[in-house]
Amino acid sequence: MNKKIIALAVGSAIGAFGASAAFAQSNVTLSGSLNFNYGMFDNGGAGFGAGTNNSVNLAKTKYDGLNNQESQWAIAGEEKLDGGMTAFFLCSTTMDITGGVAANMCARNSYIGLKGGFGSINVGNYDTPAKRMTALYDPFPISAAMGQGAQMWNATASNTVNGGTPASFSRRQANLVTYDMPTMSGLDASFAFTAANEASAMTSATTVTKPRMWSAMVNYTNGPLGLGLGYESHHNYNPAAAANYLGGDDTMLELAAGYQVSSALRLSGIWNSIKYDKVGAGSGDMSVKTWGLYADWNFSGPYRLRAGYSVQQSTSGSYNGVTTTANTQIGSWTGNAGAGNTGAQKIHVEGVQALSKRTEFGLTYAQIANDRFSNITIGTGGANPNFGEKSTFLGMLIRHKF
Repeated sequence: MNKKIIALAVGSAIGAFGASAAFAQSNVTLSGSLNFNYGMFDNGGAGFGAGTNNSVNLAKTKYDGLNNQESQWAIAGEEKLDGGMTAFFLCSTTMDITGGVAANMCARNSYIGLKGGFGSINVGNYDTPAKRMTALYDPFPISAAMGQGAQMWNATASNTVNGGTPASFSRRQANLVTYDMPTMSGLDASFAFTAANEASAMTSATTVTKPRMWSAMVNYTNGPLGLGLGYESHHNYNPAAAANYLGGDDTMLELAAGYQVSSALRLSGIWNSIKYDKVGAGSGDMSVKTWGLYADWNFSGPYRLRAGYSVQQSTSGSYNGVTTTANTQIGSWTGNAGAGNTGAQKIHVEGVQALSKRTEFGLTYAQIANDRFSNITIGTGGANPNFGEKSTFLGMLIRHKF
């Protein structure tokens, strides 16, 4: 159906519920995507007991699953204002045909803002600049079996408040204020910070009362070459004692590069250095480096191959969460005072056929191999394997955009 006709219908429907005449004059569009995969998850064998070097007789988990992979519909609009400015908004909502839990309207990336010669500023529930920079270089969605949220960024956080899912550095962040500068000679930059809304709900007895996040990115494009730099700081999150915000600054430095080798082939890579401060009893620290390499190859007509290899290196730092009976993890990652064997390696491949400009169908395979003291899941839809085990996914996907 023609998008303009749909947009007119949406505008008319909103008007019927009391929208102002000014809204009906806005340029409103409706768009979206349906992304689903179906296949077999295999979460490995017995593995090891938590924090021990002895294998244990735990059941092997193998099952099939149908998973939603960031499907959504979105209403967007803008209106020209005096002085060369434009008002704009976005309302994105989850669309799940698997019968998943209903989400609130505008629960995905959603904001309202103003733009002009100065760039743009918006407020809302939105991906951080560091996360948006990542999407320029990673050809895979960040969730589902092909995503690397748990391995590369220590989980994905959706619609999270300050300190919510405190270990994650891949965030759709509530209460976010974002500034995007205008593009200048191939250079783009963005800066964002959170409003400290949670502070008002904390008592005076709380050690620290103002959790806050800052995130920034700079991206440069020159012909076939792309270079990106991202930085994010979480102040007073403390992932080992998040409810109390005991202090500390957790940080991520992110580098990315991409090169369009030909009209059919693009190569790219991402490197992260993430550090957690004052974890455990408040005196420990933990650092992790992760990286990924990717290829997106349109090798023949409608046929495309996407491939990736990503690594989470072993953790370092003074934090030691491994005891004789249990692993105390920071998010998805295990700290053992730098003793090693706490990393994971993942390969993921998908071959697709474009059935039209908007629809593609394909086959997918992913495998994550955990070190002895690691049990990272293969992705959304998969369960955590036993420590030291591999997880695999073999299936098919279908995507449709409108």
